[in-house]
Amino acid sequence: MLKKTVAGVIMAVILALTGCKADYSHITGYNEIENARKLYSGLFSAHLTVTDMSTGTLTQELYYYYDEQDRLCYSYYGTDGKQEYYEYHNGSEYSYSTDNESWTTLIAGDQNYRVYSKTQKMSMCDEGMIFIKPESVTSSKSEKSGDNTVITMQYDVSQLNSSMADQLGMVGQLTGFEVIYTLDKEGYCTKLIQRGKSDNNGEEMTVDYVLEIDRMNDVAQIENPVK
Repeated sequence: MLKKTVAGVIMAVILALTGCKADYSHITGYNEIENARKLYSGLFSAHLTVTDMSTGTLTQELYYYYDEQDRLCYSYYGTDGKQEYYEYHNGSEYSYSTDNESWTTLIAGDQNYRVYSKTQKMSMCDEGMIFIKPESVTSSKSEKSGDNTVITMQYDVSQLNSSMADQLGMVGQLTGFEVIYTLDKEGYCTKLIQRGKSDNNGEEMTVDYVLEIDRMNDVAQIENPVK
């Protein structure tokens, strides 16, 4: 299982916050983002990164593609700024490491072994990776930037603090939060910025992460890092 990092706490809880059944089509940009989520979930392969914009630190990186049996093959890196974590899966063998040198490899039947597919997706390869919590949106705007569409949504932090209480324990209470989505001319989300402030026992902290997605349907093989 992908390890949750302090640095990626906001990104790590997106799946718990993206379930939506009501009609939110009145929110500017909502339909476009929902379409981008479906497009992302339907990808054969991609490369994505999560970067802490306040420090420039790469906190998560994932390369993935589905093989001929629709099994997910991937290479993952994550860090909380203190410890690093790595995973590699070739579709049958699952390996992980905390130093990129000493690896543990598991196969089907081993305890803690896992495998993903197009029907049993890894969370980072599913539509929930593109955050939206429409019931908490207070304002939204959409602007053109060349061939791209940039959608900015402001969120009600009181609602987020309530629904994310357990996950936000490491950063305190949000005092401001917005998400900026960049969609290309085909409707794919290529960048998602989550920006805000939080109060952690009187200390102001910055929530400032960018998710970038590229090489969509253009990853056919992944280097095996297992030594």
